[in-house]
Amino acid sequence: MEQTEEDDDVPFSQLVAKQPDPVLPDHNFDLNTPTGSPAKLAATAKQQRRHGKMFNDPVHNTFRLDPVSIDIIDSAQFQRLRDLKQLGMTYYIFPGASHNRFEHSLGTAHLAYEAADKIWSSQRAELDMDRGDVKVVELAGLCHDLGHGPFSHVFDRTLLQSKGIHGWSHEEMSGKILQTIIDDGHIKDDALDNIDMQRVQDLIMGSCPGHQAPSNAALPLNDKRFLFDIVANGRNSIDVDKFDYLARDSHYCNVKVSCDLQRLRQLTKVLDNEICFKWSEYENIFELFHARSNMHRRVYTHRKAKAIELMLVDALITADPVLKMTERIHDPREFVQMDDTILKQIEHYGMLHPGFEASEEYAPVAAAQKIISRLRKRQLYKYCSEVIIPPHVIAANLWRVPSVQDVITCYSGAVHIQEDDVILCENSIDFAMKNQNPLDNVHFFDNFDSQHKYSMRKNTVSPMYPDIFQERKLRAYSRDGSPEHVAAVKHAFEMWVKKMWNDTVVTSTPLRLPHTNLNLAAAALPLEMPRQSLRESAVQLTADSNGPGLKKRKIQLSSIPE
Repeated sequence: MEQTEEDDDVPFSQLVAKQPDPVLPDHNFDLNTPTGSPAKLAATAKQQRRHGKMFNDPVHNTFRLDPVSIDIIDSAQFQRLRDLKQLGMTYYIFPGASHNRFEHSLGTAHLAYEAADKIWSSQRAELDMDRGDVKVVELAGLCHDLGHGPFSHVFDRTLLQSKGIHGWSHEEMSGKILQTIIDDGHIKDDALDNIDMQRVQDLIMGSCPGHQAPSNAALPLNDKRFLFDIVANGRNSIDVDKFDYLARDSHYCNVKVSCDLQRLRQLTKVLDNEICFKWSEYENIFELFHARSNMHRRVYTHRKAKAIELMLVDALITADPVLKMTERIHDPREFVQMDDTILKQIEHYGMLHPGFEASEEYAPVAAAQKIISRLRKRQLYKYCSEVIIPPHVIAANLWRVPSVQDVITCYSGAVHIQEDDVILCENSIDFAMKNQNPLDNVHFFDNFDSQHKYSMRKNTVSPMYPDIFQERKLRAYSRDGSPEHVAAVKHAFEMWVKKMWNDTVVTSTPLRLPHTNLNLAAAALPLEMPRQSLRESAVQLTADSNGPGLKKRKIQLSSIPE
C-alpha cells in the first residue's frame, strides 16, 4: 500500500481500513536487528500500536479503530459498558435485545470516524481541518455513553427524578470518567493532551441544552461548529449516535426500519459550518425520525417493558437507603462501581451479609428482594389502560399529569383501591425535538458543486407530511395484579378520562381478562354499569391445549352478575 505525503498523519489502522483487503500487509524490519532485542521489541510494539485493532460487528461488519481508542477500550472504566444493557429491561420482553453499551460505543466511534474522515478527504483545505479533528470526533463517539448508569436511561430519567434529583446528565459524567481514564495513565505516548481532552468533552456535550463550547483560542472547535453535528447533534438531532442505535436496536429486536442510513451518510457536505444533505434525502431523513418514533412505540415504551421498568425502579428506590446509589452519582470513581449487576447484588445480598434479614437497618433490602422475586416469577405490575392526550390540550399548555388520588376518586365500585397500588406513567414519543419538525432545522444543497444551502418546507415536498410531531400518552398500571383490582383501576381511569374530556377522547383497546376470573372482575365494577358494555369483555381468545391453533370462546351473558 502506497502512502502519500498527505497521509503522513493518518494512523496506519485507518489507512488499512480504506483498502478492500482487511488483512494487514507485511512489514519490512531491519534484518540487522537481533530477534528479541529491546530495539526489535520496541519497533514491533510501535508498529503494532499503529495498527489499532479490528472489530467484527454484526451491524457494521469489519472495521478498525485508532490506537488511542484501543487504549481507552482497554480500561476498566470502558469495559464496564459490557455490563450495561443498551435497552435496559426491554431485554425481558425482546429476548434478542441482549446487546450492551459496549458494542454500541464501538459502532458509534466507527461511524464518527467515517463521517469525519469523509469531510477531511473532500473538504479539508476549505475547512482548515486536520487529522486531529478526526481523532477527537472518533473519541467522542467512543466515549459518549461512558456515563450511563445501571439500566441506562431508567437510571437518569426515572430513578433519579423519582428521588427528586434533576439536572444530572450522563454526558457530563462521561467526560468525568474519561478524565479518570487519562489520569490512570491508560493513554500511551501522551497521545491525548489537555486541549484534545477538552475538545472531546465538548463534542460529547454538544446536544445538551444550554451547553456552549469554551471561547478559548486554544480550543478551535468554535471555528468548526460542524464537528458538533457528528456525534451529538443539538442542531437537528441527525447524528451517528442515532444511526448506530437505530440500526443496532432494530437488528436485535427484529423490528424493521425503512430509512437508508448508508445513503444518508454518503450524501452530505459541509456548507456554512454545518453538515447539509442533498435535496433528494428529505424523505429519507423523515424516515429516520419516523423510524425513531416507531422504535419508541413498539420497543422502548412497550407496555410490559414499562411495567418491568416500574418494578425495577421500585426495587432500586426501596434499596437505596442501604446501597446509597443516589449518593454515588457525582464522584466518577464511585459511579463506575455501579452497573446492571446491582440487581443481582440486591437479590443475593445475604451472601455477603449473612443474617441481614434480622437487622432493621437492612429492611429496605429485604423489601426490594420481594419486588425482584415477583419480577423473576413474572408476576408483573399490570397494565390497565392508556389515553392519548388531545394535541390541542398540549398546545394550549393545559395538560398536567393528574395525581393518583384524582383518578381513584372517580371510582365508585366495591373494590378498595389504595393510592400506593396505582401508578400513572406519562410517555412522550416525538421526532427528537418535542413538537417541532426537525427537518425545519436541516439544510440542503443541490449537488456537490453547490456553494449555497437552503431550507425545504414539508408542504413544498408533499402535502402528506404530518403537522404534529409529538404524542403524549398517560398510562395506568396496578401493582396489585388481581383481576378485580386491575378491572377497578381500569374503570377508575376511564371515568377520569370521561370526566376530563367527556366522550371526545377514548382509551386504549378494552382490557381482556382471563375468563375464569370474569365474575370477580365484573363484581369490581359499579352496579350501574350497563351489562352491554361488559359483553365487550366477554369474548376471550384462549389457547387450545390440544393443538397449535387458537379458538374463540364466548362466555354467556348470564354468567355476569346482575
